[in-house]
Amino acid sequence: MKGNKLLVFLITLTLCFSITVQGITTDSSDKSLNYTEAVIETSAPNDSGAGNMLEITITEPDANNPEKIDTITAKAGSGSSEKDLTIYLKETGKNTGIFKYTLYFSSKKTNKQLLTMSEQDKVNIKYVDKTVPQGGVKDIVKTISWEYQSTVLTLDKEAYTGYNDTAEILLLNMELNRNSEKVEYVDVRVSTNHSKGFILELKETKSNSGVFKGTVNFGKPSKKSKNIAKVSGNDSITVSFKNSRDKSDTAECYAAWSPQDGQITLDREEYSGIASPVEITLTDWDIAEDTSRKEKAKVIARLQGSAKSVPVILNETSRNSGIFTGTIYINGDDSKQTSINLKPKDILEVVYTDRDTTTGAEAQRIASAVWTGVSKAELTLDKTSYNGYGSVMTISVKDPDYNKRKTLQEKVKVLVKTSKGNTNKTYYLEETGVDTGVFTGSLMLSKDAADIGRIQVADSDEITVLFIDKNISAKAGFLK
Repeated sequence: MKGNKLLVFLITLTLCFSITVQGITTDSSDKSLNYTEAVIETSAPNDSGAGNMLEITITEPDANNPEKIDTITAKAGSGSSEKDLTIYLKETGKNTGIFKYTLYFSSKKTNKQLLTMSEQDKVNIKYVDKTVPQGGVKDIVKTISWEYQSTVLTLDKEAYTGYNDTAEILLLNMELNRNSEKVEYVDVRVSTNHSKGFILELKETKSNSGVFKGTVNFGKPSKKSKNIAKVSGNDSITVSFKNSRDKSDTAECYAAWSPQDGQITLDREEYSGIASPVEITLTDWDIAEDTSRKEKAKVIARLQGSAKSVPVILNETSRNSGIFTGTIYINGDDSKQTSINLKPKDILEVVYTDRDTTTGAEAQRIASAVWTGVSKAELTLDKTSYNGYGSVMTISVKDPDYNKRKTLQEKVKVLVKTSKGNTNKTYYLEETGVDTGVFTGSLMLSKDAADIGRIQVADSDEITVLFIDKNISAKAGFLK
């Protein structure tokens, strides 16, 4: 009897027995649970790479606790390392199941976080997956072919343009990170075809990162500032590094530099009307040499074929933008405005002398437009006769001369008079869009005093609308 009870107890114990894997409770006898096999990925394309660091990603949903950011462990080794390195991969966020780690290499075992490497080597990454779909435990392994470089030195571009362009230098070397608790510095040499070069200090992005950054600006050979890469014509920049403690540890990187060919544009191909503004835009990074302040540029405006010209000063839109804007008026009526006098059908030319070009020769950049003269305006009313107080009159003026700005809805004014209703008032019509040249407004006809949006009329009245600037008018009758 006692033997039977013991047998029942053992069967029950076997059925109820469970194990816990990485925080997840699972039934060891059930092989059909929805497990997935972990996947190892790296930043090395096609399992081959070079440098002194490697990004490792392990996708392992079974190790994910939805309530917190988890950590898993794996092993990393190389053909040159005496023993494998234990690495701790941190989940990218709660409930992602994706774990990441940055593995750094060194030719010498300087600290326990670095994996020892030789010039041509293999990186082996192993993760023990205890929750594979088939049950049991499986080693997930990834092998990377690797060319070790103690120092990786790069520029952020392959080519730079203009004197206000900025080069960002990046140096990666964990062996230079000698004090894990301090932000450290390393020196590189920057040189061009037109300068002997200078020493630039790179600053570690944070303590114990082994990542050092710095920036350098470009300037003309005549510029006196020391920490500027002096360039001219089609040039190149070279950044070099020599490790003072290890003569074999050197690195260089290169990039091309050239001037920017300036470009000048006008906001229209045709202009009309008196005091018509011409908006000029010049783009040339070579002018914006001083990146610490907004600068100025000069162009000239002239009648095509004329030796006479009017200077126009353009202002940089923002510090270090290399974009300059300004305005000249055609037949301006204000002495404070920069103005040029033209006749109908005259061609306006705006000329920029570009002294730094990709060809090395000075060039003139020209933008042109036609001044068509003064347009004939059209004034219309939506009706010739209106009936009843509360009715609405819509007034329209079509006049391209007053469409002065392509990006702004503008206004024109009209004078409205009534023969009996005591109205003698100016009203504003608004452009129907930013670049239409058509202006409209709707006014209510009322027996009350004239006001904004309202015309006072009387029975058997006559309404006259006058566009004073072009001396044209339209009339309509009113009956109550």
